[in-house]
Amino acid sequence: MENKNGEKAVNPLGKPEPEFKLDVLTFIFAFVGGIISWFNMLLILNYMEVWAYLSIIFVSSVPGVIIAYKNRYWGYGFMFGFAIAGIPFMIIDLFIGGYTFATTLFIFIIMWLLFWKAWRSLSSIKITDRQNQ
Repeated sequence: MENKNGEKAVNPLGKPEPEFKLDVLTFIFAFVGGIISWFNMLLILNYMEVWAYLSIIFVSSVPGVIIAYKNRYWGYGFMFGFAIAGIPFMIIDLFIGGYTFATTLFIFIIMWLLFWKAWRSLSSIKITDRQNQ
């Protein structure tokens, strides 16, 4: 990717941004996210307590951030796999499946806006500041 000046875009660590590409590990993490999501929804179905519903937030966001720290597309795959698993679970319980799907997509959008957009903005500020000195 190139920025407005025709230079290669760099991430906050100063490394060039890779082109968008899905690899095998992205799909593997999507599958893993789906399996973890399915077990989490079964936990909610069996216990039906507030802590079980709140577990979606922690079980999706914490591993998603850790995985995305290594490769953001793997983190995207994990979050989408976690969310997509809610769709077939709607056959068993409409509310739990829909709640998982909607909550995980909402968390993904928040993370994407915070990390992707904010880090890019901070990165461009750092680059501009370095160039001005």
